[in-house]
Amino acid sequence: MAAKGKMAGRDLRPCRRAGLRLPVLSILAFVGLLAGCKGAPKGPETLVVVSWGGAMQDAQREVIYKTFEAKYGVKVQDVSPTDYGKFKAMVDSKNVEWDVADVDADFVPRAVKGALLEPLDFKVIDKTSLEPDLTTDYSVGAEWFALAIGYSTKDYAPGKNPKTWPEFWNTKKFPGKRTLWKYAPGTLETALMADGVPIGKLYPLDVDRAFKSLDKIKKATQVWWTTGAQPAQLLTDNEVSLAAAWNGRITTAKTQGAAIDLDFGQSVLMADVWAVPKGTKHKDLAMKFIAWATAPEQQAAFAKLIPYGPVNGKAFDLLDAGVKASLPSSPDKRANQVILNVKYWFDNYDAINDRFQKWLLE
Repeated sequence: MAAKGKMAGRDLRPCRRAGLRLPVLSILAFVGLLAGCKGAPKGPETLVVVSWGGAMQDAQREVIYKTFEAKYGVKVQDVSPTDYGKFKAMVDSKNVEWDVADVDADFVPRAVKGALLEPLDFKVIDKTSLEPDLTTDYSVGAEWFALAIGYSTKDYAPGKNPKTWPEFWNTKKFPGKRTLWKYAPGTLETALMADGVPIGKLYPLDVDRAFKSLDKIKKATQVWWTTGAQPAQLLTDNEVSLAAAWNGRITTAKTQGAAIDLDFGQSVLMADVWAVPKGTKHKDLAMKFIAWATAPEQQAAFAKLIPYGPVNGKAFDLLDAGVKASLPSSPDKRANQVILNVKYWFDNYDAINDRFQKWLLE
């Protein structure tokens, strides 16, 4: 189009449609007009949050994302799943698409070493009542979850299912196909417990012993799952009889009518944390989001929708006894659980994961 109706690169047609006659404007009025005619108003600021998808992200969306949008007048764009390869590639290329990420706690030390994270602003985020073991300069807890024994109630009647990892590994007494997590942290712990190592003596892990134990279950392992929805679906479809699975996914599927159930015997208690990719364009808003997500009210509301444990101690005051009993981090379950040792995995992840990936291909 010809230059008519434009000046200094700005389209003045919206001003003409308003009935204004530019020739009679004073210079000052004309400058003011230009300042006010830069196009349509911008939409709300958008914060991109990546998490693990499925039932967990549905719950996060309902009680965290939507309420945050209403509180701050912004838009939360949620994506899934969290992908560490993509995380590193975005930061390294300085083309960061995510603003906040729900990541495994053991990922944080490796990410800090690789300069992948922004430090958190604890003037904005109140860490007073947050789980101290999950709080670092670069992360705070998001939720506790357990890697537990899921089973098909079509194959095992309640009470007749495997209740420990040695029983899970016992394919003669408990026949059927299995599915295990394609992730070394957590999986090696279950392998060692299956071989008789007591919970209190797991660390440092006897890696050779763990792989010998995994050798015993490898043929019975139908699928090595990579997303939390898989084991629940495999059990529901009766493609496997037993699964090492995240507790929330199994419980949610059960409440929706699936013929599956869960046993917390010897479960591995793990945690996700909130972190901010280095180079985000919305750092200030990301800090507000994390503050909101970890507040007692949001933590309690989240636990009511899906049985993952709160990381804010004050959230328990807002929960009834029934909900507390369903949570993987409830005190009555701690005696039979192992809490994943994040420091151990920071020191040893690369070597063990490399061996694990090679073992899977053998």
